[in-house]
Amino acid sequence: MTRGRSRNPEQSREAILDAAERVFARDGFDGASLAEIGRVAGVSAALPAYFFADKQGVHDAVIERLFRDRDAALEPICAQATAELRRGEEGLRDGLEVLVGGYMRFLQQRPTFVSLMAREALEIPRRATAPRHSRALERGLDRFIASLPASGGPALDPGHLLVTLVALCWFPLEHDATMLAGMGYATWTDAFVAERTEHVVDVLTRVLRE
Repeated sequence: MTRGRSRNPEQSREAILDAAERVFARDGFDGASLAEIGRVAGVSAALPAYFFADKQGVHDAVIERLFRDRDAALEPICAQATAELRRGEEGLRDGLEVLVGGYMRFLQQRPTFVSLMAREALEIPRRATAPRHSRALERGLDRFIASLPASGGPALDPGHLLVTLVALCWFPLEHDATMLAGMGYATWTDAFVAERTEHVVDVLTRVLRE
């Protein structure tokens, strides 16, 4: 008798998604199996297929949930960052601290998200046809840029700012075991996240003030 029989269907479904998120992040799509996902979830080997049809269906549901959780976490962060920006002279730095710090903390708290996106980049033999970036972060940066004081210089490209922000925050966490480990950093620690947030804020503050 599996532990899953004592759950209601929604609890079993969420347990399967929680387990699948960990298994796909650890083993990749090809290395994962429905049986292993069921074992980690504490349900029968047949139950993941009952809910999601096949391994691709489970994987799609995991990615969809991750993107939904990401945008739910980043939407209020972006709104708060724009509100800070509008407060006055120090608003730019305060707003960036909210934005960068919030994004870094989301990544730190969801390491499977970083692992799964890295695996997707290696395992999917095609270019994405659907958005993979955060629409909430994209909209938030649009509002953030629109709230900046007019500088008289060329307009800032919000798409490139989004790429820059993600690259500056994401890369160290994705490469914790490679480049950053060789440099002596432990990137998933609170201390590193705080230091990295401060550095990225410094860089972006100088760019955006110009």
